[in-house]
Amino acid sequence: MKKIITILSVAFIVGCATVSQSNLYWGNYSHTLYEYKKNPNDNTKMAHQTELQSIVEKSKQLNLRVPPGIYAELGVFAMESGDSKSANQYFLLERETYPESSALMAHVIDK
Repeated sequence: MKKIITILSVAFIVGCATVSQSNLYWGNYSHTLYEYKKNPNDNTKMAHQTELQSIVEKSKQLNLRVPPGIYAELGVFAMESGDSKSANQYFLLERETYPESSALMAHVIDK
């Protein structure tokens, strides 16, 4: 029983550690981005894209705002795969979440 409580406590602490002081959940963003940039291939790209989607889902579960750039990055991935409809939806979400990105997102959406 003591072992289970210890494991649950560690899992809880680790889970909380990925929420920054600004109340943004970043998950393993830095790690997957580093791996993708260090060794760009389909596997690292997919791992990073999956992590971005996980950050969005977890942020919603924790009732936190999605960190800046996450929706935009998902939009870029969607655009690269030829899914312009999803790309525009992600860019609009980025603009709604961070109005200061309006000019950049408008420029990207127009292209």
